[in-house]
Amino acid sequence: MDALDKLKSDWKRSEINYPRFSEKDIYAMLHKRSSSIVKWILIISVLEFVFWLGLSFLLRDSSQVRRIDSFNIQYITIPLEVLNYIIILFFVGVFYRNYNKIKVTDNVRTLMQNILHTKRAVTYYIFSIIIYMLISIITIFVLFFNYDPDLIKLIHESEANGDLLKFYAIYVGLALVGTAVILLVFWLFYKLLYGLLLKRLHRNYEELKKLDL
Repeated sequence: MDALDKLKSDWKRSEINYPRFSEKDIYAMLHKRSSSIVKWILIISVLEFVFWLGLSFLLRDSSQVRRIDSFNIQYITIPLEVLNYIIILFFVGVFYRNYNKIKVTDNVRTLMQNILHTKRAVTYYIFSIIIYMLISIITIFVLFFNYDPDLIKLIHESEANGDLLKFYAIYVGLALVGTAVILLVFWLFYKLLYGLLLKRLHRNYEELKKLDL
């Protein structure tokens, strides 16, 4: 039993040996816990930005990155990378604003509204990242298809052997399977990372609804 459950249990007791707690006491507990959850959402988003930024620097000398750089398509890859940072930083700002709003909230209904705004923002953030990943993966496959000399050589060989359609079917099939697996991994990662916090936030929301009745 956590502190809130104990507080609620004590609040409902009528025995003289137990203190009675008011709705104001329970609201204070919910407010504190909600503020803490939103703060962790903010911290995780900042750490995520630092992670992707650090990873981009660590992978700059990798063979795959050098291979893509050899295509001389920085006018595509750099904007994609910058877009990733913009998305994360934008939502970091949104989470920071939501945290500040919740921190200074002084009534039940406003706190409930701010919790809903935070939950909605996290959902939008996850979908934005997944859509960005989908666009990035498709772009990478198209770039390799058009600029990678080894892949272009295979296309010409398949065409010469009369297996061009078979080659396209295999390439597209593998691309679709690979894309689905990558997106599923990211989806599960974000649902696990933020999902636990959102469940706790939703629980607080439901408790606040009882106070607001």
